[in-house]
Amino acid sequence: MFITALFILFIQLKSILTGNTFLETLADYCTFIPFDYPEKESLIEKNFNATYALILINVFIHYGLMSLGPDAVNFVHDYLTFLPAKLSFWNLLISPLACNFFHADEAHLWGNMIFLWIFGLVLERRIGWKRLVSVYLTTGLFSSFFSVYLHLVIRQEVISSLGASGAINGLLGIFALRLFYKRMIFPVPFLGFLSILFGLNLKVRISSLALAGIYFFYDLVGAAGSFSAHGAPINYFGHIGGFLSGLYLGSKFKFPKKALEEMMVERARAAMEIKGDNREAERLLKIVLEENSDQIEALITLARIKTKGQQKEEAKEFYLRAINLLGEKDREKATEVFSEYFSCYRDILETKKMLPLLEPLERSGKLLILIRVLEKLIDRPDVPPSLRPQLIFRLAWLYEQLEFYESARQRYEQLLKEYPDYISIELVKYRLTRLSQLPEERGFSALLKKF
Repeated sequence: MFITALFILFIQLKSILTGNTFLETLADYCTFIPFDYPEKESLIEKNFNATYALILINVFIHYGLMSLGPDAVNFVHDYLTFLPAKLSFWNLLISPLACNFFHADEAHLWGNMIFLWIFGLVLERRIGWKRLVSVYLTTGLFSSFFSVYLHLVIRQEVISSLGASGAINGLLGIFALRLFYKRMIFPVPFLGFLSILFGLNLKVRISSLALAGIYFFYDLVGAAGSFSAHGAPINYFGHIGGFLSGLYLGSKFKFPKKALEEMMVERARAAMEIKGDNREAERLLKIVLEENSDQIEALITLARIKTKGQQKEEAKEFYLRAINLLGEKDREKATEVFSEYFSCYRDILETKKMLPLLEPLERSGKLLILIRVLEKLIDRPDVPPSLRPQLIFRLAWLYEQLEFYESARQRYEQLLKEYPDYISIELVKYRLTRLSQLPEERGFSALLKKF
């Protein structure tokens, strides 16, 4: 209780010194999450992705197998662990990979899935879903062969192992290189009764590289201990093989270089947002762009700095380069950056680059920007003739939804006059009839004129 009281007093004093509330200060030093995770990284992804898919596949296989009963479980142990107890040509081919999707029990399953969730989400945001899946499968496969080989050579025994631990240690090896600069939150339940009652843990911050090193050292100690008669039934050699293969793939993909670039961008943002030092931020970003002129986050951050500094023409070039690089690769992000760009310059992109961003603009709720974009786009001569009536109808519909009734009427009448054979002309007539019963303007008209 003395330690608890002392800690609460420390939080109270810290909140007074920093000017933050007690709860804000407490949140900076405590966490309800009982396992380690990367600092300032969301543990939730709004869209379904490969990490979630891998977790679901592992969970579905485990509980599906349990529901089939002991015979199915015994079949897996006999034929699909690696090396299989009952060896044949077909299972020798598939078991090195298949064994990575089976688990001994629920504790084995969920322990692995938590690590897959924590490391997989953060990595997938940076390396993409295809590379994440390929790394997971490749390191899992290597882990299977590595553990069997070492057991044969060192212990002169044949083992049969299963579990995703080797593949997940492969992701940890990738993580150690790709995010070496990140700090991890390591929860320590030191508050006695409070930690038990509320699940409250102290945040101990540790570098990603150091944490990966601790896990690797633990596996080395475990592997050495497995020679004794009382060694734990854990395939430490498989963990080591997965981790080493992850390090190899990470170096081959030049992840340390990308991590260094990202670290420099984060430091530049901190200099700009926390210290207000735009000059230092600009210096760091220019170093990044000298090494990699296509570093998107550096371009976006530099554009924001120069916009604030009234260097708008130079900022415009950086914005456009970032949007072009994002292109098809990440339309949602491209739309977000374009919205910033448009708010500053009231200009739109080339037609062929602008058209793919219309849907994301609407989905993101940026309807006023979408209206202004459509107004400019419709009058461009390079808009495909078959597409122009659709854009006019879309503009009229947006006007109507935002209660700009007179503007909507004008666009519907334009459609009726210029495109009498338009496929939805009957709908246009119906909308005009309905609008004739409504007042001329209301809602956000004043806002639109200002915008």
